[in-house]
Amino acid sequence: MISPRGNHIWRPSQHGPGRIIICFIALVFSCSALTAAGESAPETQGRTLDNSVSLWLQDRVVRPVQPFELVPGKDANAWTFMIEPYGWSPGLYGNIGIKDLPVAEVKQSPIDILKKLDWGFFLRGEVRKGRWGFLGDGFFAQFSMDSDPNDAIYDDIKVKSQQSMVTVAVAYRVIDDKRYFVDLYAGGRYNYLGASASARINRAGVEALSEGIIDRAITKFGSQLLAKYPGLKNVPPSTLQQAKQLGVDELSDRIEEKLPRNVEQSRWWIDPIVGLRGQVNFSRWFFAAAQADAGGFGAGSQITWNTQATLGVNFSRNIALEAGYRYMYIDYNKDNFLYNVNMPGVFAGLIFKF
Repeated sequence: MISPRGNHIWRPSQHGPGRIIICFIALVFSCSALTAAGESAPETQGRTLDNSVSLWLQDRVVRPVQPFELVPGKDANAWTFMIEPYGWSPGLYGNIGIKDLPVAEVKQSPIDILKKLDWGFFLRGEVRKGRWGFLGDGFFAQFSMDSDPNDAIYDDIKVKSQQSMVTVAVAYRVIDDKRYFVDLYAGGRYNYLGASASARINRAGVEALSEGIIDRAITKFGSQLLAKYPGLKNVPPSTLQQAKQLGVDELSDRIEEKLPRNVEQSRWWIDPIVGLRGQVNFSRWFFAAAQADAGGFGAGSQITWNTQATLGVNFSRNIALEAGYRYMYIDYNKDNFLYNVNMPGVFAGLIFKF
C-alpha cells in the first residue's frame, strides 16, 4: 500500500470488554450474597461464613437445587429453545486498506452508518438442555460510503462493503439459580469482509508530484546537462519553462495511467473465541443480561472483542424484549488487507422462547 500500515493502527476504546462483564459479575454475586443471607438468617444465626459459601456453591454451582428457567414454568432440564431477531446500529471508527489504495481513515457514527446501510439482517438463537447449551449468532449487512483517502493524488474513495459474521459456541452453566445464571462458552466466529473501492484521481496533485520529480532531476543533473549542452545557456527562460511544462504533462499522464482506480478484495477467516455471559432477574418482569468474549489470538484476527449489556422486560412466558449497547473491535491485517475498526452501537432484540 502507498501508506505504511504501521502508521494507521487504531487503538480500541479504553472501555474494553472487561468493564461490562466485571460490573455484571459484581451484580450477580451481590444478589447471591443477599439471597444467601436472607435464606439463612432466620434458621442459622450461628452458621459461619465458610458454611454459607459452601452451601451456596453446593446449591447453585455443584448441583443446582432451583435451576434457571428459560421458559418460566417449564422443566429447566428439558429441551428449551430461544430465537431472537435483533437490530444493531454500530458506528465504524478505524482504518480500512485494500490492496494498493491508500489506507482510508473511517469515522462514521451510528446515524451515518444507518444512512449508508443498503440492507441487512440479524438473528440469534439458543438450544439448551440442562446445564449445556448451543449458541448461535449471525448477521449480514451491506454498506456504501465515501472516505477521505488522506492522499494528495486522490480526491476521494467510494467504498462498498459487505460484512457477515456467524458465531457458534457451546455453553456450560457454571452458576445456575432461578434468579440468575453465569455461562462459560467457547466456539468460533466466522468473519467475511468483502469490499470494492473506486478512487477519483486528483489531477492537480498528480501534476504537483510530477513537477516535484522534474525539479529534483534538474537540481541533481542540471550542471551536467549544461556541461554537455552549453547551448542551453542561450535558450530563453520562457522556452525552458514551456519544455518543463510539457515534461510535467507527459509524466503526469504516465503516472495517472498506472494509478489504481478500481479494486475489489474479500477475506474470510475463523476466530476461536472464549467468553462469559449471564442474566439477573430483578422480578418476574424485568431482567438484565451481559456477555463478553475475546478471540482471534493471531489465528485469524490479531484480536477481536465483543461485549454487550442489555435491560429487558418479559411480556409473557414466551416473549421478551431487550435493549442495550453492543461493542465490537476487530484488528485484522493480512495479505494486503487491513480492517482495524471499533464498532459501538445500540442493540435491541425481540426474544421468543419455547
